[in-house]
Amino acid sequence: MGAARTVIKTVIVIMGILLILASFGALVVANEIDSRVSEECEDTVGSIGEIIGADEEQCQDARDLRDNLRSAFLPLIIIGAFLVVIPILSNFWNKSED
Repeated sequence: MGAARTVIKTVIVIMGILLILASFGALVVANEIDSRVSEECEDTVGSIGEIIGADEEQCQDARDLRDNLRSAFLPLIIIGAFLVVIPILSNFWNKSED
């Protein structure tokens, strides 16, 4: 039973690390989208194209995606941190009981 518990804790820690990396990846992608939106949508030609509908709502879709990625950063990093910390703390608690 001890080996299975160790494997499960290891998998949980790896999932937590992956969630933390995904949160930073989401932030990097959101910043890249933000720079592209500012380059292509917020200049004179982009604003006119957006007003007349020539961009086919791509600028607004990019803004929405950027906002969704930024809002996903905090939950992903919090859940990832919990998944990393809780199995490690439970190991320390089990060691102190022995």
